[in-house]
Amino acid sequence: MNYLQVIYFGAEYGCAAYKQMRFIKKFLNPIVDKLCSQLDYQLTAREKQKVTYYYPLFNHIVNCENYLIVKGRKLNIDESKRLAIISVMATLYDDLIDEERWDKEQLFAVFNRTMPKEDQTKKVKLIFALDDELKKIWQPTQKYLDALRLSIEWQLISSKQLQPTISLDEVLDISKQKCGNSSLLWASIMDENWNENDTTFIYQSGFVGQLVNDLMDAFKDREDGVKTFVFASSSIKEAKEIFLKECSKLHQLVLNCDAPESFRIKTIRRMAGIHAFGLVSLEHLQKAESRYGNLAKATRKDLVTDMAFWSNKIKLLKYASWLAKLR
Repeated sequence: MNYLQVIYFGAEYGCAAYKQMRFIKKFLNPIVDKLCSQLDYQLTAREKQKVTYYYPLFNHIVNCENYLIVKGRKLNIDESKRLAIISVMATLYDDLIDEERWDKEQLFAVFNRTMPKEDQTKKVKLIFALDDELKKIWQPTQKYLDALRLSIEWQLISSKQLQPTISLDEVLDISKQKCGNSSLLWASIMDENWNENDTTFIYQSGFVGQLVNDLMDAFKDREDGVKTFVFASSSIKEAKEIFLKECSKLHQLVLNCDAPESFRIKTIRRMAGIHAFGLVSLEHLQKAESRYGNLAKATRKDLVTDMAFWSNKIKLLKYASWLAKLR
């Protein structure tokens, strides 16, 4: 993939993001505002950003739209509506797990809607209200419910990454299972008959996406005490080897899909524009490791890869072009 093609895919992402933000404003925000008003629930600034921006935007244009390239189509309006509502619900579930430290019994009482009213927090009531809104437009399938249950279970298991003694192999397995199953959850919401090759590539794409997220969030994860593959690896060099190995595996799995070659190549190229952020971050983290010997003493500036700098934007073009050819 040459630089002009990289710029084309970047512009395509930009257009998709613009359309999705308009959709969120027109469809999703009024639902969230209505339910929050009914429940007298005031979203914090951080919650509002995740609920009305990050999750419904990212899941739509980076996850689901990329999965559908091999099928030669984009999300339809019905899929977009259900995905938007479920994205908000997923955000709230994550908060219960990661921030409020709810246990398995509590979470499945929410999942099964068996929690007594006196134990329901406003956040739980908002999840139930969103579930009611979802059922007005779509009857959740058993496939979706099974995928949601599995996704919640692995999200709970990921709390083991707070243990400082967890091994690299354990970290990688948790990341793969947690984010692979999360990706399969999004796939289950769409009106597609995914075959085994399709679901294998979708699962792997979730894993690679988590590795990118770990690289970009290195400072936050260190401060929160979360041991990701960045900190579990013996060095940034080893982390880079892991990342490239998984990207290469993903590309091969896409090529194994039963789809026209042009669709498969486009899928790889479009994903490369996102995964290239990981390579830019690896270069940044390598400099920090060289400066301090390890990342434990590195400052926020050393660990946060600021994409506002033109130097990093140029690197992104270079790495996206190179990564799209990785096999």
